[in-house]
Amino acid sequence: MNTAARRLLPPVTVLVGAFTAVLALTTPVPRNFAFVAGGDRLDILLDSSASAWSLGAIVAVVTAVFATRKQSALIVAAVGVAALSVLLSVPIPAELQLRAIAAGLILGGAAAVTALSRILQHALLFGAIGGLAASSVLQNVPSQYVDYAGSAFQQAPQTPVLLALVVFAALLAVSSWAKVFEEVSPVQSRGRVLAVGIVIPLVGLVLYWLFERSVNSLGPGGAMQNRWFLGLAVIPLLVGAAFVLPAVTGAILLAALAFLSAPTVGSLTWGTALVFVAMLVLGGVVGHRRPSPMVGFVVLAVVAATGVFTGPPLDTVNIVATLVVLPLGVGVAYASLLPTTAPVAVMSVTTPIVVSVPVVAEFGWTAYSPLVELEPTFSPSTWVWVSTGISVVSVLVAGAALVVLRRRE
Repeated sequence: MNTAARRLLPPVTVLVGAFTAVLALTTPVPRNFAFVAGGDRLDILLDSSASAWSLGAIVAVVTAVFATRKQSALIVAAVGVAALSVLLSVPIPAELQLRAIAAGLILGGAAAVTALSRILQHALLFGAIGGLAASSVLQNVPSQYVDYAGSAFQQAPQTPVLLALVVFAALLAVSSWAKVFEEVSPVQSRGRVLAVGIVIPLVGLVLYWLFERSVNSLGPGGAMQNRWFLGLAVIPLLVGAAFVLPAVTGAILLAALAFLSAPTVGSLTWGTALVFVAMLVLGGVVGHRRPSPMVGFVVLAVVAATGVFTGPPLDTVNIVATLVVLPLGVGVAYASLLPTTAPVAVMSVTTPIVVSVPVVAEFGWTAYSPLVELEPTFSPSTWVWVSTGISVVSVLVAGAALVVLRRRE
C-alpha cells in the first residue's frame, strides 16, 4: 500500500465508522408493540428511542475508556459490526437495546483509535453529525426531536444502514491488515471520565421523560398550553461536566452546549442535508487551520438570535441561519477545541443526540383561529423574545465558561 493510501485510510475509516454508528443508533427500528406504563410514561425510561440513544452513548464512552490498545479497539468495533449485521438480518427480541449496544461498540472503537489526532477526531465529528443528518432525512422529522412524533412515523428504511455497515466493515478489515493506526493513548482519571460519560446520557433521558410527561398532560382535564423550562438544567450539566473532566479536555462539551442552545434544524432532504454537512466541514477546516472557538460561539449566538424570525414574513432568515450558518459555527467551535481524549470526543458527538429536548419551549393548542387571512407582519410574541433571549444567553454562558476554564489551567 502506497504512502498516500496509508495516510487517507485512517480518517476515512473513522469517518465511516462514526457515520454508521450514529445512523444505526438514531434510525428507528420496527416495533410490534407499545409498552406504556400509565400516565407516568415509564416506558420511555425502559424501552424508547431516547433510552436506546442513552444506552448507545454510554457503551461508546465505556468502550473508549477501556480500549487501551489499538488492537482491542479494532476488535471491539468488529464485534459491533458483526452484531449489527445480525440485527439487520434477523428480527430479535430487545432489538432496540441490542442495536444501541452494537452502535456504541462501533462508535467507541472508532473513537479509541483516534488517540489525540486532530485529523482523526475531525473525521469522527464529521461522520457522527453526517449520520445524524442522514437519519433526519430517512425519518423526515427534525433530527433532535425525532421521538416527539410518537407513533406518527413508521420504521425508517434500513438499507442505508446496511450499506454503510458493509463499507465500514471493508475499511476496518483493510485498516487492520495494513496496520495504519497509531497506538492508543491511555485515558487519565478514568473514574471522572466514566462518571461524566454516564451522567450526561442519563440526565438527557430523564429530561426527555419529563418533557413527554408535560406534553401528555395537555388535553381533556389539563391545560391547553404549557411551557417547558426544565431544559435549562442542560446548562449547569454541561458546564459542570467541562470543569469536572481533567484539564481542559472537557472544553468541547461547551461547544456542544452552544450547539444545543441554537435553533433546531427542521426536516432535511438529501439536498439540504448535503448543504448542512458541507458547511460543517467548511467550518471544521477553518477551525482546524485557525483555531478560534470564540468566533464559533459568536456565530452560534447570532444564529440563536434569529429565533425571533421564526414566523412570516422573515422566517427565511431563520431557515438560512439554521441550515447554513449553524453548521458553520458548529464546525468552527468544535474543530477549534480538538483534539481531546477519545471518551470526551465521544461525549461531544453524542450529547446533541442524548440531550434531545429543547432548552425552553412552548407547546399546546390555541382555542381559536382567525376567520380571515391576514397579511403577515413581523410581530414576535413576548414568549418568542424571552425564549430567544434564553437561547442567546445559553450560548454566551458556554463562551464565558470556556474563558474561565482556560484561565483555570
